[in-house]
Amino acid sequence: MAVIGIDLGTTNSLAAYWKDKEVKLICDGNGQALVPSVVGFVPGEGFLVGEEARERLLTFPSDTAASFKCFMGTAREYVLGDKAYTPMELSAMVLKQLKQNAEFILKEEIEEAVITVPAYFNDRQRSDTRKAAQIAGLKVERFINEPSAAALAYRMAFGEEDKTLLVFDFGGGTLDLSYVECFDNVIEIIAVAGDNHLGGDDIDREICGYFCKENGLKGEELGLKDLARVRKLAERSKIALKEGEQISMELEIEGRLCRAMLNEEVLFEICMPLFEKIKKLFLRILEDADSRVSRIDDLIMVGGSSRLCVVKRFLTELLGKEPVVLGDTDKVVAFGAGAYAGIRQRGEDIRDMLLTDVCPFTLGIGVANRTNREKNILCPMIERNSTLPASVRERFVTVGDYQKQIAVKIYQGEEYYVDDNVFLGEISIEVARKMAGEAWIEVQFTYDINGILHVAVVNEMGERKQVLLANQTLSEEELARYEKEMEHLMLPPIRQPENQAMLEKLLAFYKDSTGQRRQQIGMTMDRVIEGLQSGRKKAVRDARKWGRLLLEELESEKDMWEDVLFDGELKWEEEDQDE
Repeated sequence: MAVIGIDLGTTNSLAAYWKDKEVKLICDGNGQALVPSVVGFVPGEGFLVGEEARERLLTFPSDTAASFKCFMGTAREYVLGDKAYTPMELSAMVLKQLKQNAEFILKEEIEEAVITVPAYFNDRQRSDTRKAAQIAGLKVERFINEPSAAALAYRMAFGEEDKTLLVFDFGGGTLDLSYVECFDNVIEIIAVAGDNHLGGDDIDREICGYFCKENGLKGEELGLKDLARVRKLAERSKIALKEGEQISMELEIEGRLCRAMLNEEVLFEICMPLFEKIKKLFLRILEDADSRVSRIDDLIMVGGSSRLCVVKRFLTELLGKEPVVLGDTDKVVAFGAGAYAGIRQRGEDIRDMLLTDVCPFTLGIGVANRTNREKNILCPMIERNSTLPASVRERFVTVGDYQKQIAVKIYQGEEYYVDDNVFLGEISIEVARKMAGEAWIEVQFTYDINGILHVAVVNEMGERKQVLLANQTLSEEELARYEKEMEHLMLPPIRQPENQAMLEKLLAFYKDSTGQRRQQIGMTMDRVIEGLQSGRKKAVRDARKWGRLLLEELESEKDMWEDVLFDGELKWEEEDQDE
């Protein structure tokens, strides 16, 4: 069974594998490695994933979902057709498509995948990513933080000289910064910082706002289709803008031609609020790493949005050095994931690399707030950017007289009040009934390299309770339900009911025919079956077209022949009666 690496991105996703001493990207039937992370619903036909779905963003925005990775781990829903889907379910469809592409290229079943995630993904987001992989039929033993994958790709490209790197991963919807030290066969993450809601999509929104302001338009008053058209214009203009050039943005809205000029200076100015956020993250990661800009050997650019001229300009001015661009920035993380897939397979032609990691968020428990009993505060157990694996033990005492038990509530985050952090789980344990402050428990947090958190609580009587928080997997019942639904939504084309019905009709005509006609039907059936089995969008579409055209022709001929026979019978009977 092959192991593949997957970069599940906000805007585009990729899959890669290791072969013949190098990483190879997995392409679709059109030779494209980038699969847009877009899902569309076509009434009467089902779901589209990838480029075909993205093309429908303009024409059918209400039945198309994009950028849903930004809301992974939340309860947000996208209504496609007459049903609502979570970001996890939509991500599962993208992963399923990548798995099918890989199996078609590699000619073998794919069961395991190494999936990259933003370094700043919290437990819920990682948990939902793991569930999405399960639904898609993929086993995930290890997540790799996207900057770690980028550092691995850098290491493969530039050799094994000791380096201190700052990885700037700026994608469609997220920004990750990682301070990395590389030595021998070790890639060590020292500190991470980021924003799961800051990316190229935000630059698009700033350009949209500028365009609307220049033309006296109010975005909230525009219809969905016009908003989608303005957004598409902003995205295209952003990508097309080169250093020192100027672009004329033009779009007809409600019978009026709207115009705006976009150049580097204008874009730099309207993006300044975003750049201020990025600057704060740089200051934070340098402080967490106890370092300074002068100690950074290379700034590694990752993600499609890092290619923008204004982003490069801002970073050069901020850090005083030119960034390093590893080929196509959209594909760097996928190359790292593919390399790690080779390591997972114990490939003899790839050196085993040790990727260390850090805890991206502080992990702690809620304790009583002496000044406001209604708002408990977070007591940190494992601080953010602690090197993994990490284990910490602390003793806590009761706050009430003759207290019967203590509820240990586990949280993830940096906020002072527990309610502002992410709740992970709870353990309740009995305590000795004593005066406040006399009864005690010991709490131990152990967090491993795979993001598995083990929490154990022991009271003074020796009773022990524990919980394992491992980006919880689905129950058997949930998994069975999701797998059945996914199979229905993402049936291979050859097994889809409408295609099976078409093939059965063609087979019936084949049985009834003879000679050259029978050969023609057989040859067309072979082409149809081959196209449907390929799973490639264009081949499937052509196969359906050939099959339907032949069916129409055969059914038309059948009707004509029946009319001839029927009319002939009537004529013969009439002549017989006359005689």
